Amino acid sequence: MRQMRLFIAVNFPEKIKRTLGAFIRGLSQIPSDLKWVREENLHLTVQFLGNVPEERVPAVSAALQKSVTGIAPFRLVLKGVGAFPSMERPRVLWVGIGGETAPLLILQRQVQREMGLMGFEPEKRKYSPHLTLARARSPYGFIDVMEKAQGGAVKAFGTAGIDSVELMLSDLQAKGPYYFILSRASLS
Repeated sequence: MRQMRLFIAVNFPEKIKRTLGAFIRGLSQIPSDLKWVREENLHLTVQFLGNVPEERVPAVSAALQKSVTGIAPFRLVLKGVGAFPSMERPRVLWVGIGGETAPLLILQRQVQREMGLMGFEPEKRKYSPHLTLARARSPYGFIDVMEKAQGGAVKAFGTAGIDSVELMLSDLQAKGPYYFILSRASLS
């Protein structure tokens, strides 16, 4: 029985990914112990599902279709930077999400409800929409990176019309994860 590492995400247009990729390339010039997210992997996680037997994928896709019922397309703005869990103990460098966040939060709750009916554990922490740019292996260089990031993030990275949510496969390789869209649920 093949296991597939799955998550549900909102993906952004290539133009925004390129803008963020250029931002990451600038920040990565600063000596640090950060593992940077590849440009093509930038996404907004709605729910992480973990390892799922391959034969359950069609049922997960069907539940995802059900979860978008009644949600119209909306617009998100990518702006600002921050750190989780805090600047004093940084683990993740992120870009914030603004714009029409109310429909995004409804989408996340509905996805979590449908996935919960299938036995997937909901996230215990409050949903905090963000795009991960890097993960800190140690605090080395983080403050310097954050200072440059805050200077470069004074304007928005872009606005995106969100009209779908995707079931994603994470294929873990030696060079890092590769993400593939398995199915798409369109907002109506």
